[in-house]
Amino acid sequence: MRRWKIVSLAWLALALFVSCSREPELTLRERLQRIDGFSVMEVAPPPGFLQAFQVDALQPVDHNDPSRGTFSQRFYLSFRGGEAPTVFYTTGYGVSRNYESEPASLLQANQVLLVHRYFPGAVPSATDWAFLSTAQAAADQHRLREKLAPILTGPWLASGASKGGMTALFYRFYFPDDVTATIAYVAPVMAQPDDPRFAPFLGSLGSLACRDRIRRFQLEVLGRRADLLPLVHQHALEKGYSFSAFSEAEAFEYAVLEYPFAFWQYGSGGCAVVPGADTNDRALFDHLVEVSPLSYYADAGYEYYRPLFYQAYTEIGYCPYLYGHLAPLLRAVPNPTYRSFAPRGVEMTFRPQAMATVIPWLRGQGERIVYLYGGNDPWTAAALGPDPGLDALQVIQPGANHGVKIRDLDQAAAVIAALERWLQIDIDESRLAAVPAQEERLRL
Repeated sequence: MRRWKIVSLAWLALALFVSCSREPELTLRERLQRIDGFSVMEVAPPPGFLQAFQVDALQPVDHNDPSRGTFSQRFYLSFRGGEAPTVFYTTGYGVSRNYESEPASLLQANQVLLVHRYFPGAVPSATDWAFLSTAQAAADQHRLREKLAPILTGPWLASGASKGGMTALFYRFYFPDDVTATIAYVAPVMAQPDDPRFAPFLGSLGSLACRDRIRRFQLEVLGRRADLLPLVHQHALEKGYSFSAFSEAEAFEYAVLEYPFAFWQYGSGGCAVVPGADTNDRALFDHLVEVSPLSYYADAGYEYYRPLFYQAYTEIGYCPYLYGHLAPLLRAVPNPTYRSFAPRGVEMTFRPQAMATVIPWLRGQGERIVYLYGGNDPWTAAALGPDPGLDALQVIQPGANHGVKIRDLDQAAAVIAALERWLQIDIDESRLAAVPAQEERLRL
C-alpha cells in the first residue's frame, strides 16, 4: 500500500509538472507576430469580422535573388475563424483602408487584402522598376499564402476587381495550386499596348445618336478652350491639385480624350445626361470633371498610377486613345498616348511572351475560375473566357458597367452553384444583398 501511494504521488507530481510547463495557447495576434518578417498591429475589424490586423511583411525585392534586399508589403487580415474559407483579395494598386469584399461576405470568409508591389504601402526603398512584373507580384502572394497557411486552414479563393482581377488571374497562372478557385471581376487581359479591340467595342456601345452626342460634347468642350481653361485653374486651386508632370492645358485635353471611356466605364449608359451645345460653361465643365476627373493628371495622380502604366508597357498591355475626330482641336497633346503616364526616364520594352503564355493557359487549363464582366464596360473589349468544356465560366451582364458584382448578375445562381461545388461549402445567397459598395473608382 505504501509503495502504491508513492507511485501515485509520483504520477501526480509528473502530471502537475506537465500541466504547469505546457505553453498557454497563443492568441491570433501572437501567432502572427511569431511569423518571420511580420510586423503586426491590431485594427478595428470591418463589420462581421471577429478581429483584424494590419501586417507589414518583409518581402524580397527579387524572389529569384533574395540578396537584392527586401521591402515592406502591407496587407490586412480580417478574421472570422481558422477553418473558414479565406479570400485572398488583391486590388492591383494600393489599399487606403480595410474593407470587406463581396466574395468574403458571400462566403463568410476570412480576408487577406493585399497592397500590390510598387504602390504606396509596398514600395522598395531603392526603386528599380525591373522588379515590377507579374511573376514577382505573384511570388509575393505565394510567399504570404505559405506563411499564413498554418493559421488559415480552410479553402482559399483568389479574387480582385479590374487590375486586381488581372492580378488574381496572373497569380493563379504562376501558382495554380495555391487556391481552390478564383473570381476575377472586370479583368481585361491584353496581349499588347494599344489593344485594337477597343475601337470597335466602343463603337458598338449605346445607340448611334448616343455616341454622336458624346462626340459633339467633346468637340464643344475643346471649342470652348479659352473659356474653360480658367475653370481648370480654379478647380485645381479648390481641390489642391498641383500640375507639374502635366500642364493644366494637357490635363484638360486628356480629360476630354478620356471622356467617352469614362462615361461607359462608370456611368449608367443614359446619354440624356450629356450636355448639349446650349449648356453654359460652368455646367459643361462640371459635367466633364464629374465623369472624367482631372485628379488623374495632377501630380499625385501621376505618381500613384505610374506603376500601372509601367506594367502596361512592359507586360500587361492597355487600350489606345481614340481621337481622330478631335485631332484638329488638340493643342497641348496633339499625339496622345497612355505611355505619357508611365515613369519618365525609365526604359520600357514590352515583353509579349508574358501574356503569350498566360492567356492560353487561362483559356485552356485554368479551371475553377469565374470571369465577370459588364456589358457596357469598355474593358470588356478585352474580356477573357474559358474554352468549351473547361470547368470555369464567364458571365457578361448586359447593361452593367465596371462596378458589376455577383449580386447584379442575372446568372448569380449559376455562379453560386459553381462556388459551392468547387469549395465544398454551402452559401447563403441572401448574403449578396448585405455587401456594401466600398471599392474605389480607379483607372483600371
